Amino acid sequence: MKNPRFLLLLTLFSLYCKVSNTEDVSTDTETYPAFCRSSKCPKYQLVKTYEKFEHRIYDATNWATTYLELDFFGIGMAKSFKRLHDYINGKNSEGLKLKMAVPVRVQVSLKDNSTSNATMSFFLPPAVVTPPSPLNPDVYIESFHNMSVYVKTFGGYALNFHYEKHSKKLEQELLALDLPYNNTYGIAAGYNDPLIVFNRHNEVWFTAL
Repeated sequence: MKNPRFLLLLTLFSLYCKVSNTEDVSTDTETYPAFCRSSKCPKYQLVKTYEKFEHRIYDATNWATTYLELDFFGIGMAKSFKRLHDYINGKNSEGLKLKMAVPVRVQVSLKDNSTSNATMSFFLPPAVVTPPSPLNPDVYIESFHNMSVYVKTFGGYALNFHYEKHSKKLEQELLALDLPYNNTYGIAAGYNDPLIVFNRHNEVWFTAL
């Protein structure tokens, strides 16, 4: 990605992300991608596997989203995470408590360098067909249909350097293959809490055009 603050957010995410202990209300018994481990996550169809990245089309998804204030120390990220965690912990119109799903998605504009150009989102399990309305006006529900993305995956505990390296590589690979993508914003998807040591899974996305 071209925005260094975006990379910082991804590193800070690993410090704040904790799995919710609330009850899983989902009755979905379908199989999810292995890298999601025991968590619910978005399902997708693999369009094509390139040498170093994939093209995926995701099924329709719902996300709880809030604004993300960018700052060096990650205070804005902690606040955004808490707003979303409160939502799945019952601060919604139905008092519904949801077990946390993955990934946590961070989206940052690559053209706007202001401190208010980012959002954070929690994936909502498919069993919640109609998500309850948030009680906090700073949280809202987003719905996406058949989202087409280019995805670069890498493992380990990811620091700023790693996200920057893989993001730049993905952009270079897309350009080299003349694959159209939306370069106005970047998306990162975090799947693991800090206690997961082995087989960690990190992703960077660009939306395919």
